[in-house]
Amino acid sequence: MTLRAALPILALVALTTLGACGFRPLYATTGDDYNTAANMAQVKVALINDRVGQLTRNALLETLTPRGQSATPLYDLKVTLSESTSEQGFTKDNEATIADYLIRANYELVRRSDTKVLRKGSVRARTSYNIVDSDFASLEAEDAARGDAAHNLAQQLANQVAIGLRSQ
Repeated sequence: MTLRAALPILALVALTTLGACGFRPLYATTGDDYNTAANMAQVKVALINDRVGQLTRNALLETLTPRGQSATPLYDLKVTLSESTSEQGFTKDNEATIADYLIRANYELVRRSDTKVLRKGSVRARTSYNIVDSDFASLEAEDAARGDAAHNLAQQLANQVAIGLRSQ
């Protein structure tokens, strides 16, 4: 039997095995009464300090509540951020040519009805940017890196919220 002929059989075995172990797709809406997107819309995201916090919160709101926040949310998400930049790739004159930008977020998802913590932890996002001779170009590159990292962090936070809501 060739590999090409065995591939559909292996795929079928893998799917039945996943079903037997209790695997459920995170965003699936069929098979049970749970709707991840509807529950994610019930999360109120607290304000996050600083500009990168604003970027992260806006990206998070676009993911969690694309139709707008609920008037009576059932859950609170609290996020605290810390950011750091480290210079890398030095020239002979000891001038940095690359910088790494890192954002760390500690989060806590709380059910409002009984203040039970559904999920908490930390996530991080890292990106790099070039440092060039032009100060303006370097600032723009840093700003773009900050935006990319904030968007990446928001996606990770949204995934953690979905996991926390699904596992309650």
